[in-house]
Amino acid sequence: MAATFSWFQATGSSGNSTTPAGTGLTATSSSNSMSWDFETADNTGTTTYTANPVSAGSASYPMWLKGYWTNTVAYTVSNLKFWQFNPAASSANTASFTIFGTNQTAYSIATGTATGTAYASNVAVPTSTSSTGSPASPITGLGTFGSSAGNSGVSGGGTATGSFLGLQLSAAAAAPAGTSGYFGFTLQYDEQ
Repeated sequence: MAATFSWFQATGSSGNSTTPAGTGLTATSSSNSMSWDFETADNTGTTTYTANPVSAGSASYPMWLKGYWTNTVAYTVSNLKFWQFNPAASSANTASFTIFGTNQTAYSIATGTATGTAYASNVAVPTSTSSTGSPASPITGLGTFGSSAGNSGVSGGGTATGSFLGLQLSAAAAAPAGTSGYFGFTLQYDEQ
């Protein structure tokens, strides 16, 4: 039986730390999708993004994510890869935005200022035209672990990746009015 996957999101307000100030789990909203929002506030989930939009010339707070798995039987997760694939055709205004990302064991969520100033990266998340075919250089280094590895600071009975996946949205130009539509991302992994 395959392990159940969710995203674990961390928040905080100061310094580099491995102990987040706040956390939340984003479970699947269907068998194939889940969602979280980039915003100019230090919050988890999707409930406050309309009040905290990312405008032209600014960047979102970094989003600190871990993959989170639960299962009642032993398992090992390895070969994790993360990338962005082309969003839906109805989301044309996503061209105004760039998603930057990195992996690291500590996080800092002090500000929502220019991309790269809140964590040690200024590299765009690699893109692919496919949700299943990874690009040449996806984000890796998120660790290999088994169900006996513990929950890495995540409450509950699951197992989380050792490193945070730090993401940040940067708006270089004005987008059409309204929400941006969605970006598609893939976290691909092997499970045994």
